[in-house]
Amino acid sequence: MRKLVGNSQYQKLANALLVLRRLHKGDTTRVSLARELGLQPSTVTYNVNRLIEAGLVRESLQGPEAGKSTSLGRRAIMLELNSDIFRVIGLELLADCGWASVLDAKGAVLYSQKVEYPVLEGLESRTRFEYLIKDVVSRITFFCNGLPILGVGIALPGIVESNSQAVRDCWTHALKGQDFSSFFQKNFSFPIIMENDANCCVQRYLFEGAEERRDNFLYLLARCYPRAHVPSGVSPFGIGIGLVFGGTLYRGSDSRAGEFISAMMKPSEQGRQLATTLERVEELEENPRIRCALLGELAANIRCIASILDPQTIYLGGFLSDYFDEVQTLLSSDVCDKVVYANAHTDASEGAAVNVLSLFYRIPQVGDTSSGAWRWSALLQSAIE
Repeated sequence: MRKLVGNSQYQKLANALLVLRRLHKGDTTRVSLARELGLQPSTVTYNVNRLIEAGLVRESLQGPEAGKSTSLGRRAIMLELNSDIFRVIGLELLADCGWASVLDAKGAVLYSQKVEYPVLEGLESRTRFEYLIKDVVSRITFFCNGLPILGVGIALPGIVESNSQAVRDCWTHALKGQDFSSFFQKNFSFPIIMENDANCCVQRYLFEGAEERRDNFLYLLARCYPRAHVPSGVSPFGIGIGLVFGGTLYRGSDSRAGEFISAMMKPSEQGRQLATTLERVEELEENPRIRCALLGELAANIRCIASILDPQTIYLGGFLSDYFDEVQTLLSSDVCDKVVYANAHTDASEGAAVNVLSLFYRIPQVGDTSSGAWRWSALLQSAIE
């Protein structure tokens, strides 16, 4: 493990972030902060005062501290995160439509809704994608109620550079080897980061304070796309897996971890994820035999993955949730005990927003320049100088 950065400026930032991370878990007092974080009371006082001045933290009066009593029944001055200091937007951009979420500074979901795309015919793929982002972000900004936007997280299927602004391969938007950093910088006053959709779903459950906290789990995200939105020769099904080991998202050696290929595929076959094929997407609902074959193949692969990785929990999201009863009969009992059917409609967009918050609250480390690269300093700098 790398040491926390040592120079005074970064140490001030680290201390401020320690306070913010603790307050994200719940309200507390200055005395409790010093005790829990192992910081000097003077250090806590300095950081709290600066964070209050910056608007990130606020005071509130509550009852006497637990375990303490005074003859005067004096009420403790509690500290809490200011949930209304900014908003965070999360977007999942699918082939035919999108999903948008707005979160506050504490990670509470304030808005989450399906987003219809504007008609964008005849545009080159990159131009179309850029127009789409500007259109959707502009519309969702309305639901931020005039508050500053900390950043926007975007969930995309395919290979996306880890927490970056570059897409290696995303067939749903016909993007390959595209860097959007200059476009984002030119058109938006806040940072925009992109991440794989299954990894965003994972972030939804990793973020501190999430109801389902797990150290080792996986999220299998299975999508079924309308045939009209699928390029010729591409399967209408998209399957990705987000992996967490030891409480950390695992991306692999080249950001490709979680790219699913069925164990039943022949080694020579390319371009598909499943051995089961469908002539028409509609047959998934209309033909029980074909549906059973597809779900059975997925269930067999899930059991294999579960046996190798031994996760605490397996989240299943996407069209697998639509066929809950059938999937349950296909999964072995040992796997069923670990399965949670997730709300994939919102997990990816909320996870994309949570991804932004996680980066904002992350403690800087020696040699780690990524925190500064996202220019979160607009809010934090005033709290530490």
